Amino acid sequence: MEPISVYGYDHRMLEHHPPSNTKPLPASSKNPTSENTSPPLYPPPPSRLLALPPELRAQILRHLLPHTLPASRPSDPPVWLRGTTTILATCRLLHAEGLPLFYSHNVFALDVVWDCCTFAYRYFSHSAATHLLIAPRTMAFPDDLAPRNVALMRKFQVRVCHVDSYLGMMKYGYGGKGLAEGLADQVRWLGRILGRLERIAELRVIWKDDGGREGVGGGVLEPLRTLQNVESCVVVNHINHVFLL
Repeated sequence: MEPISVYGYDHRMLEHHPPSNTKPLPASSKNPTSENTSPPLYPPPPSRLLALPPELRAQILRHLLPHTLPASRPSDPPVWLRGTTTILATCRLLHAEGLPLFYSHNVFALDVVWDCCTFAYRYFSHSAATHLLIAPRTMAFPDDLAPRNVALMRKFQVRVCHVDSYLGMMKYGYGGKGLAEGLADQVRWLGRILGRLERIAELRVIWKDDGGREGVGGGVLEPLRTLQNVESCVVVNHINHVFLL
């Protein structure tokens, strides 16, 4: 005996039986994605941006992408003017043209201290009325950045920060010569990273010594001063911007 539903019908009532005189559909009509599918009626129009010469496209990308502005004081890291990078995800051509522009034309500020090297990122707020400068965000360099992007960087501002013995004992547990030696290890490590780049167009090194001992910077900064792939190198004091080397 067939089971009856609580709604008053059995399963045979739900079965669909086509009429006997109905012809089966052809195989092509059953699959809407078959090879006989016609092209779209209105093809997308060609991109006017991609039709421009590469030089004009580069100028447009420079206006759209984030870029750096010099700080009010030479010892401060540059300020980023926020833009958009979503245009680089629209097609391969814009990605291939825009990525080198972004990384080679902007100045990347690095802070070197006793225990690490970080990328300092400062930018203005979106509000045009306030135009506030947001506190710097830090990222480990180069660990937090893709190696292929680091290889495209051409401009750097490096602040090497040396602290006095009292602050060194409070922050790092070291004082005296241990502070200078630890800082020198970080500078040598950064020198090896920068030395692997194809070339560096600009390198500005700022020696910042909270203890006021300017003479210590000479030996610590030597790995940066002797880089062979640097086209322009400037090493100054953060207080009076006197050339040290």
